[in-house]
Amino acid sequence: MLYLLQKYGKKFELYLHSLIVKKTSTFKKIIESKIHSNLKLEEIAFLCNMSLSTFKRHFIKEYGVSPGKWLQDKRLQKAKKTLEQGNLKPSDIYFDFGYNNLSNFSTAFKKKFGFSPNQTSN
Repeated sequence: MLYLLQKYGKKFELYLHSLIVKKTSTFKKIIESKIHSNLKLEEIAFLCNMSLSTFKRHFIKEYGVSPGKWLQDKRLQKAKKTLEQGNLKPSDIYFDFGYNNLSNFSTAFKKKFGFSPNQTSN
């Protein structure tokens, strides 16, 4: 690598940088396309071609927060917007936003926004 850097200088340096930026860009595209899916972190890590521990380290480096917290925040924001439209009830959507039961969804929602999801559509 030192030989290539010495021989091609700035061109090789820019090439190496482009590889890093491209990987980050692909990583973010995969993450952001799966925000509202019901995929587990292990499955998203697999899609990024990383082990779970590597995925978590890379995620924290890119976003500054753990993937679990980030995904929960994004999903709760979307759930709030969905409920504000008034067409659906919390019992209709909790599973779509990654929760296995209404109780856990309601607890997380209330902790995040300070009111229960039932109060959103009122």
